[in-house]
Amino acid sequence: MTDRDIAVSLRAMLDPAIVPSYVLSAARIARRAVRGPHRFSGDARAIARACVESAWDRDHFDASGGHFRQFWTRDTGFSAEPLVRTGFGDRLKASLAWALDSWAPAGRVTTTIFPGRRPRDVFTFGVDSLPLLLHALRACGAGDLVARHAAWLEPEAHRYVRTVVDPETGLVRADRRFSSHRDTVVTSCNGYANAMVVVMDQVLRDTRWFPSPVADGMQDRFLAAFWKAGHFVDTPAGDEVTGDATVFPFWLGVVPDRLGLATALGAARRVGLASPLPLRYVSRYDPRSEDPIQRWFVPDYQGTAIWTSLGAIYLQLLDRVDPLAVQEPLAAYAALVERAGTVWEVLDDELRPYSGRLGIFRADEAMLWAAILLDLLERRA
Repeated sequence: MTDRDIAVSLRAMLDPAIVPSYVLSAARIARRAVRGPHRFSGDARAIARACVESAWDRDHFDASGGHFRQFWTRDTGFSAEPLVRTGFGDRLKASLAWALDSWAPAGRVTTTIFPGRRPRDVFTFGVDSLPLLLHALRACGAGDLVARHAAWLEPEAHRYVRTVVDPETGLVRADRRFSSHRDTVVTSCNGYANAMVVVMDQVLRDTRWFPSPVADGMQDRFLAAFWKAGHFVDTPAGDEVTGDATVFPFWLGVVPDRLGLATALGAARRVGLASPLPLRYVSRYDPRSEDPIQRWFVPDYQGTAIWTSLGAIYLQLLDRVDPLAVQEPLAAYAALVERAGTVWEVLDDELRPYSGRLGIFRADEAMLWAAILLDLLERRA
């Protein structure tokens, strides 16, 4: 990470629109440390549904009912289809309408919208923001919203391609950092980032809302670079299996299950990403990959810690290929949710909520993405 990257990260962290959220989040974390988390009653299905309800903020979904009380494009996007299937489609569409109206004056989609309808990127340009927005708009049949905002959404798609895609390789640029699902880790041309370009291209070609600015053959380039020996790898030159590279191409429909969903999930299990519960980003912690500022406060936050977002997605995918195999980990997840009375954001090896350095940061609770777990539990019920 260069000095310029550090300076950009610092400026983003100290943005006047973002700083108040630190104070409010810190107050909520401190209050929870004293009083304990808010516990919802009932079985795992009832608790997961209550978590989603708690994330509703009058006219849009926040990332959680805990301390991340901002609109996060990423969380809303990858939770979109389960939100629709579990009865929250109208609220999802209302959230997207609210977000689009917030972005419209500047004509820019961002990772986050902070209170006061202030859009900002955390911590830099999001490689997944526009793709997951389009994915969510398709999930709830919001073509009317796209038509209303097409005058700036189409140019924004072209800006996205100019910013993200290397015209020489047709893949994501390797010479700059992007915010991604692992936003505290330095990310450029990896499997997750390239999958996002395919998502945007596929949504636009499928819906014909406006022409895709992505060059033909993006899915082929993605597979040639990242599909190796029956699983996805994190980087074109490496062979590391990571949680985000494994699940998102299948979860978002970038590739069909028949490509090798079962073997890809098996590769994740073999390297330890699904134990004791799914799912970790990586099997071995590498502090060099982290943003140096974030490393001081939340070391290994997006490394070997267990993320319930990835875990719920993994369980949904496993259910598609082996409904018997999903029973044990799903029951363990349900029992964990029922003991806690909430859906935690991140877990440590002992299946306790993650805690950062000196306990300054603690894992969030009542996540919006509880909709993914709820969706699976309701279908199996």
